[in-house]
Amino acid sequence: MAGGRVLSVVLLLAIATVTASALVGEHAIPHLIGLRAEREDLGRTAFTLLEQNARLREELARLKKDDLYLEQLARQQLGLVKPGDVVYRFRRATRDGRPRR
Repeated sequence: MAGGRVLSVVLLLAIATVTASALVGEHAIPHLIGLRAEREDLGRTAFTLLEQNARLREELARLKKDDLYLEQLARQQLGLVKPGDVVYRFRRATRDGRPRR
């Protein structure tokens, strides 16, 4: 009977040790919860990057094949004009709001 009681105490201590380790150890439950949150964040980031990659591929395809789109970008970003276009230039105001002469 004393041997059975010793075995019960040893098993109870082993269970208590494993439970304490699961609650406050290096790889405990809070750590696992943090890893899950990090995995979800990484999943959202990956999804956002995949969407951005798809948009960039579409833009690249348009730049290669759509001449009107390329012309529009050149006009907007580089200020290019075609022959026959009328160009208006405005003088910028000085810092105090008066027009430059």
